[in-house]
Amino acid sequence: MMKFTFKLEKLLSYKLQILDSEMMSLSVLRKELEESEKILNELKKKQDHCQRDFEEKILGKTKPATLQSYTPYIEDLKSKIKETGLLIDNLLIRMDEQIEIIKTVKLETKSLETLKDSRFDEYKKLDLKKTEQQIEEFVMTSKINAQSY
Repeated sequence: MMKFTFKLEKLLSYKLQILDSEMMSLSVLRKELEESEKILNELKKKQDHCQRDFEEKILGKTKPATLQSYTPYIEDLKSKIKETGLLIDNLLIRMDEQIEIIKTVKLETKSLETLKDSRFDEYKKLDLKKTEQQIEEFVMTSKINAQSY
């Protein structure tokens, strides 16, 4: 009997490659999110440290000029924290979009795999019928040959 062939094998292979590619994209986005969250945490720690340092200097005998140097730094930290927060929000939105793409491709891939499995089952049933028919023909031929002697 012929070897089983699935006519949509190339399409299935292509969809699996797309799925792998999309999963890699999601992995990259997760890595970026992780790095951005680390940066955000470091910025918040710097801001807390600066705020404590500023408050200590206010309580101590520090010149107003020294205290004024903290204001731009604190504002810069707040600005960076806000930018990093926006970046994280953007990454989360992109990750949600990527997850939806992956769900769609997985659904398409699963339907092709299901179709392939059902076609393979049909192929096995047909092969079994042909084998049974060959055995039956062999038995009949053997009986005819046995009767002719």
